[in-house]
Amino acid sequence: MMRVKNLVFSLSLALLLVGMLAACGTAPLTTGTNTLAPTSSTSPTPSATKTLAPVSDPSLTPSASSVPATPTASSMVVSMGQVASHQAVGSTFTILTTVNGFTLYVHEWQGASGFTCDGSCASTWKPLVYDGTGTPTSTTQLPGKLSVGTDAQGRKIVFYQGYPLYTYVGDTKPSDFNAPLADNDPWQLAIPSIPTGL
Repeated sequence: MMRVKNLVFSLSLALLLVGMLAACGTAPLTTGTNTLAPTSSTSPTPSATKTLAPVSDPSLTPSASSVPATPTASSMVVSMGQVASHQAVGSTFTILTTVNGFTLYVHEWQGASGFTCDGSCASTWKPLVYDGTGTPTSTTQLPGKLSVGTDAQGRKIVFYQGYPLYTYVGDTKPSDFNAPLADNDPWQLAIPSIPTGL
């Protein structure tokens, strides 16, 4: 009985050693007349320290012109949203908003004509100041063009279709549309389909 236990113990120890040696990738272990070879897996074992070499074939490396430009977070300043109509109950308008969801407005007389918003105008309407680099971008594709201009105070501000974009001080949370606009008012919602300004 003791001899059987010793044999079982010896075989278990031998199998354990074979497993350890197989994991280390050593040569087969020979015990008596039987040769026990380490097992190998068909899938490679990932290594925490393994790094990939850079691609050296220039035909496999994308050129700068083939990689689409990714807008940086600092240049993404405009989005689109919905506001409720003041005139038709249950109706909404698709408008431009800041990336935080605040309604954007334009002054239809402003643009290349040289109108500036100062004095009491500046206390009510705040321009969308641009702190990014390059051309401003939107979270969604717009039918018109975003650009940067400089106002009378020398600030870089965001333009859409040639109009500077503004927020209204009475809008205190995203999706607010509290500006008292009339049909003939030069201040209007900044809608995506606005035609190019003056």
